[in-house]
Amino acid sequence: MGAPGALVTDADLRNAVWGIRGLGRAGVPVRALAPRPSAAGLWSRHVRARGLASNPAFAPDAFLEAVAEHALRAGPLVTYLVREEALAAAIDRWGDAVPDGVLLPFAGLASVARLRDKRELPALGAAAGLPPPAVLAQGPAAGVREAPPTLPCVVKPAVAGGSLATARVVGSDAEWKQVLGGVRAQEPLVVQELLNGPLVSLALVLDRDGEVVAAFQEEAQRTWPVAAGSIALSHSVAPDPGLVERVATMLRAAGYWGLAQVDLLNAPGGHSLIDVNPRFYACLPLALACGVNLPAAWHCVAVGERPRVPRGYPAGVRYRWLEGDLYAAARGARERLRPARATAGAIWARDDPAPSAVLSAEPLVRAVGRRLPGRRRA
Repeated sequence: MGAPGALVTDADLRNAVWGIRGLGRAGVPVRALAPRPSAAGLWSRHVRARGLASNPAFAPDAFLEAVAEHALRAGPLVTYLVREEALAAAIDRWGDAVPDGVLLPFAGLASVARLRDKRELPALGAAAGLPPPAVLAQGPAAGVREAPPTLPCVVKPAVAGGSLATARVVGSDAEWKQVLGGVRAQEPLVVQELLNGPLVSLALVLDRDGEVVAAFQEEAQRTWPVAAGSIALSHSVAPDPGLVERVATMLRAAGYWGLAQVDLLNAPGGHSLIDVNPRFYACLPLALACGVNLPAAWHCVAVGERPRVPRGYPAGVRYRWLEGDLYAAARGARERLRPARATAGAIWARDDPAPSAVLSAEPLVRAVGRRLPGRRRA
């Protein structure tokens, strides 16, 4: 019997699609699960078996039941949970009692929980020489809402997967009311100082002994939302050895091995820790375009093998998330419409056109849906 294959959940997300592509290009047998048959990842040429699983944001128990069923029937399978709500559901429901057939691609869910909780990150980062921005306030949204700190600031969900989908920069009282007005009263938030400096993304794969076996670094030119969102334009840079070691030290301290993508600000006082993503991440296509197959390296570590990773990769290769630039342009940043040459895009892959077409069509479908008149319910 060969090494275990992979089960990738949430295949409607583009970061799941790129995880599937990386695994498939390395010859890993991939099964994919998604909440609907039209999901982009289910149409990938690299997927050998497909299935449906409820959206973990709306039905976490049904989602986990479907994951466990597929893993038990076809497993054991290294199971990659992609959506933040999928990780949250597994942490809450499984804990240490992971179902038979499910092989987790990291040390355990407790280590993942530590890295996802922005209330724990400050201590982890500071101990590794990566101090985060100063915390101005934290707690349930209802309490934070009533005592706004000095502006501008950054408001973040304490744990990803809540009603506040991403970090937001707040520069005025009106923005404060707008951003926090839509957040559930008991949802935990963290408010931090706003630091200036380039956004740096460093992705590492640690083996089971905590050794770095793969590293990829990029620097962002712009994001969406502006100043606190996902990377919209970036370029590859050589890994900074000192930064790699500090990030690896932090991950080891959390008890973690596997793939982790870390966001940092290169502020005047040094690198400041912003976020950690222990999953396939949005700008993964740039690493793949540079010849660094992080999903394949992660899978090797998960099944106890030694990954083959190139010693170096080209610097200056560019990535662009066109949809993010279009969102920004629609809100007044017209300069985002200027052509920007990029080798890696957020969606398209020549060797896997079907998911690319589905992902490209989805924004148009959503836009048309918003303009259609509502139907009366019977």
